[in-house]
Amino acid sequence: MRVAAFTGGHSFDRDAFTDFLGSLPGEITWLEHPDADLEAAELAEFDVSLHYDMPGTLPEPADPPATLRAAVAAAPDTGHGYVVLHHAIASWANWDGWAEFVGGRYLYRPGVVRGESCPDSGYRHAVPQQITVADPAHPIVAGLPTTFDLVDETYLCEVFEDDVTPLLRTDAEMSDAVHWSTALAMTGRRDEREGWHHRAGSQLVGWTKTTGRSRLAYLQPGDKAPTLSDPVYRQLVAGSLEWAAHTR
Repeated sequence: MRVAAFTGGHSFDRDAFTDFLGSLPGEITWLEHPDADLEAAELAEFDVSLHYDMPGTLPEPADPPATLRAAVAAAPDTGHGYVVLHHAIASWANWDGWAEFVGGRYLYRPGVVRGESCPDSGYRHAVPQQITVADPAHPIVAGLPTTFDLVDETYLCEVFEDDVTPLLRTDAEMSDAVHWSTALAMTGRRDEREGWHHRAGSQLVGWTKTTGRSRLAYLQPGDKAPTLSDPVYRQLVAGSLEWAAHTR
């Protein structure tokens, strides 16, 4: 299994991520923005892309390269797989296509999602939570416990539940009473929510999508070293890569 791992556009613990990559199956090539734009022939050398990046959003929204647009459009035919982790759901703020492809959208500022005006998304760090496997029969979770505990960041964001297949659910509270406004954080008012309101969010923190021959898995946990080093989480990501690459 040949894996292209992408980072950049969002800060992360490099030592923890390096160790995490070393735990995963397959031959992994680590690519970092801005030097991570692959032509179609280069991407074809890999079976699956592992996204832990967040390009095209900060400090200002930017359009994705034509090569990425083409890769996403061609995925149903090429069968290239995708595993999208944590903050990578917030990539390419100017491009609806990424959100539709992944199955949800994180907004750094208020915006329009599927024709509806939405507030900026919310975040909450270091949340103790129990994760429940929603589909124990799915190949990704083979050999995993049906419930496991993590302490990880949660997102109060848009999830297109009707378009995805549930894989994981959290018992963490998903409301604006306990999350913080991302737009306020962008103005320097970190961990504040004054004047910010958001409807109750989805309990889904993991899902899959199949588009033609292409398989995609999104896993919302993955913020810091404790999760990246967790053996159950590592097994979950490994299973996601193998499933997306059509080897499981």
